[in-house]
Amino acid sequence: MDYYLQRKKLPPNFDLFIPFLGRMAELKTELGHLRLEIFFENEKIILTSAVQTKPIWAQDWWPQCEQHELVQKNDAVRILKSKPRLGVYYSSSVSKRADSIRQELRELKLKRIQYEPNSKFNFKFFSWTLLDDKFLIISSQQTQQFPLGWHEFEEDKETPPNRAYLKLWELLTLGHLPDLNSNDSVVDLGASPGGWTWVLSDLFKKVYAVDRAELDPKVKKKSNIEMKIGDAFQIDPQLFTDTSWLFSDLICTPERLYELVQNWRAKSKVKNYVCTIKFKGAFDLNMIDKFLKIEGSKIIHLYQNTNELTWICQEKA
Repeated sequence: MDYYLQRKKLPPNFDLFIPFLGRMAELKTELGHLRLEIFFENEKIILTSAVQTKPIWAQDWWPQCEQHELVQKNDAVRILKSKPRLGVYYSSSVSKRADSIRQELRELKLKRIQYEPNSKFNFKFFSWTLLDDKFLIISSQQTQQFPLGWHEFEEDKETPPNRAYLKLWELLTLGHLPDLNSNDSVVDLGASPGGWTWVLSDLFKKVYAVDRAELDPKVKKKSNIEMKIGDAFQIDPQLFTDTSWLFSDLICTPERLYELVQNWRAKSKVKNYVCTIKFKGAFDLNMIDKFLKIEGSKIIHLYQNTNELTWICQEKA
């Protein structure tokens, strides 16, 4: 794959993708489905022909990259210092030259994120990496609110009963759920031990938590949480007449989740959904397409997701 680099055959505009940790195979499958030409790849990046939107399995997307062959010792420092913004470096390979270059630059450091719904963080930056110590790759087109799609939070390690709450923190901080109404009531299916319920209870008037197991006592004691013991797949959607949102981090197959969602869409007043689509083994493109055919849908891979995706469906205002 280094044919293009060695012969300087990369096109004037190409894109770079950083896969989510351990998800290179999924990203390559998706890029193949999009029929993109791959110019270069290693264990940490892929260079391809241009795309219009960020692939689901890409942690970061650098569009309209520029390539510079480094001839003189100070070429990289000169080029990077000419940029009007601070840069953020991504280590696409072990590079002593990159370490040396960075010592001469002011750069944007990765910092853990403070949880803040619809975060106002709006720092402008460019991204760069070095390949084989010979080629400088730069993208000035910022596609992520936070550098490199690196969404590590300053965590609450005392209150929530598990780390699943970080998925909702990420969704909320990045503005994926911008129009929440604090007067709404919501249902959390498969709630126990209560990571999602804990977050939702600070956002909504009432949270119905449904599971066969009880919530963690620290979560259950909150006054606006109503626990309903039962099977999330068997409970009657018509019981929740005041509920406008359904949240689910259930462990189940995508097919079973799709059936559950369609049942709620047919029998309840819920118009908005946030559900984790979990895969066992390879992800299913056909199931992704089925969810996306539901009006108002989008699917993303969160930094906090593993072999799973997050489906969001919001009724248009």
